[in-house]
Amino acid sequence: TTIPAFDSGFPVDFGLLKKPGDATNWTATSRLQGPNYVTPNSTLPEQAGSAYVWDSNVGYTAVSWADSTLLSWMWKRHAGFDVVTYDGNDDSSIGAVNGQAVPHSLSKTPEMIWVKHRSPSSSNKDWKVYHKGLNGGTNPEQYHLVINLSAAEVDSVNIWNDTAPTSTHFTLGNNGDVNDTGKKYIAMLFASVDGISKCGSYTATGHGGSGSGGGVTVTTGFSPRFILIKNISTGSGTRANWHVFDTTRGLTSGNNDPKLYLNTDAAQANEDWIDPTSTGFTLEANIGNDLNYTSGDKYIYYAHA
Repeated sequence: TTIPAFDSGFPVDFGLLKKPGDATNWTATSRLQGPNYVTPNSTLPEQAGSAYVWDSNVGYTAVSWADSTLLSWMWKRHAGFDVVTYDGNDDSSIGAVNGQAVPHSLSKTPEMIWVKHRSPSSSNKDWKVYHKGLNGGTNPEQYHLVINLSAAEVDSVNIWNDTAPTSTHFTLGNNGDVNDTGKKYIAMLFASVDGISKCGSYTATGHGGSGSGGGVTVTTGFSPRFILIKNISTGSGTRANWHVFDTTRGLTSGNNDPKLYLNTDAAQANEDWIDPTSTGFTLEANIGNDLNYTSGDKYIYYAHA
């Protein structure tokens, strides 16, 4: 009967929402957007909303709208996360140049960046993603992923202008998905913080199709409550989806774990593919494990305590 609907215990600056049990869209909203939201599993521009209210310092969202079928994952702007809005500016006729540098407040180099075109346009735009693990960690700024698709990593100078992010700025190319003159954008920036969050990568040992053998052990330095994993080597099959696991929905060791896909509206399903540990997580050697499918495949992840 009182705000907020989602209790965080801290000021919320960015939230993801989903009904895990239903085939419904994800929504992503931030304090900078006010009541409006964008949709991670689609190319839609920013939509007008009314339920996303920010007049609480210990959570967000109007209680009259939310119910127990909804789940929210929440972040605040701090050492490991920032959210910024900016205007595109790739038009040389008005003095702009390819390579707009957008300031941020992480005070460290971002290791994962999500960007979404917010303005209505003649064609809806994909989400673009930077991650330090792209291309095996060598010149990752030359590559990108797409949140709303299962596609593998792509080499393109037009997204990040082949320019690595710094502790003060990230740089854009002239692709309309990230930098179209006069258009509005939002960017979410993530970084590793000892004991709290980790952006990293691993290589599959390949027990998804046949055979047996050991799994993969990933060390984060803490026991994660939230894990996001993406195969960057292939865009084929469910193994290429953006997998989301969390302890609130039942991520535990030795049991089936409810998974969601950030790039689809699908309801959650259970798989015994991943186990959290006190220092990270392990990927099981089960046949059919999408998180450890083909030997040599590269995966990127983001984990949070």
